[in-house]
Amino acid sequence: MIASLLAVITSSTAGAVVGGFFGWLNRREDRKVAAQDQEHDLNMIRATANAGQQTSEARAFEESQKTKGSLAGAIKSAVRPIITGVLYWYVWQFILILENVTGGLENVDPLAALALYEMIMLSIVNLASMATSWWFASRPSGATTIASGTRIFKKPASPPTPT
Repeated sequence: MIASLLAVITSSTAGAVVGGFFGWLNRREDRKVAAQDQEHDLNMIRATANAGQQTSEARAFEESQKTKGSLAGAIKSAVRPIITGVLYWYVWQFILILENVTGGLENVDPLAALALYEMIMLSIVNLASMATSWWFASRPSGATTIASGTRIFKKPASPPTPT
């Protein structure tokens, strides 16, 4: 009986069955690896396309910030200071209206006057910093360019000299 069992286990039929089973397992694993490779390749293609699109949009934005003519440049350069001046004028008019409505600071309780003064000063500082940062920070400058790859700042023309 043991001899018959050993004969069956060591026969070529048993070897073919066991080999076929493990071959099937290997093919199944190869299909999983191939599917993962395809998924990875597809994600890389999407990432590359997305990066290309973002670079194109950044270049288009940079190009849209350039002025085409001297009149357009003058108008564009004048808009921000005019808006900032109008903002300051409205704040000043608001302060004058408040003074007329309340009858001046002489009629206001000293503690309330101090709180009002603090609120006005903080508002003026907030508006001035907001207007100034919007005015200067939103302008494109020669220091930033969209280059190939992911770098957004261009390299300096020469290394800085120690002073």
